[in-house]
Amino acid sequence: MVTISTIQFKPEHGRPHKNREAILEICSGRDEAGTGIFILPEMCLTGYIWTERDDLLCLAECAAGESYMAFSELCVKNGAYLAYGFAELDPVNSLLYNSQNLIGPDGSLLATYRKTYLYDLDYTWAEPGDSGFIAVDTSIGRIGLGICMDLNYDDFVDFHKYNNTDWLLFSTNWLEQGIDVHDYWLNRFNGYRGTAFMANTFGFEFNIEFCGRSSVYENGRFIVRGPKNNRTIIKTSHIARK
Repeated sequence: MVTISTIQFKPEHGRPHKNREAILEICSGRDEAGTGIFILPEMCLTGYIWTERDDLLCLAECAAGESYMAFSELCVKNGAYLAYGFAELDPVNSLLYNSQNLIGPDGSLLATYRKTYLYDLDYTWAEPGDSGFIAVDTSIGRIGLGICMDLNYDDFVDFHKYNNTDWLLFSTNWLEQGIDVHDYWLNRFNGYRGTAFMANTFGFEFNIEFCGRSSVYENGRFIVRGPKNNRTIIKTSHIARK
């Protein structure tokens, strides 16, 4: 069995060091012992809303930066995988991406996914992702990555359907839109038979509200639907796929 913790987390805007410490504390808690995969929201180290690229530039990290090093140690200690969303600085060309790292239980960086489909709020600072959609073969099954707006596009879901992604680790900052977001997500996952873990943020960042409701989808239905507000850890156990 694989135990997976889907973490609904609200970062403090512009304070990556404090947010990283909070995440490490959450994932190192007594109740998280034995977790095989941790999944965290999009932009969980800095907050999401940035109207000026230069304001975020000094907080962005390369894929193998300070946060990766800290989370890598956590993964080795726990023997766990961890996926988290962050503002990535490409050191070659100084471009910024809305990205997601996947770290393995040996501490290695298994993949960096760059968000393919940007939302309006991304365009003030981020480049469209150039990594392509990603699924990584591991000892517990095929792990796929995805970020927020990607779910609105058929080619993202089709990629994970046709590549038989077992575990889809989905980092999001999904806005409150006054609808039942679980019904919408269910519609978008139509035909996907793996397990998706939706880690969202919640509450307000400036005047923008996020909808929370982090959840776990499996084989055509949501098996856990999280709350709108508050920090939440959804812990579920699943049969390893390999």
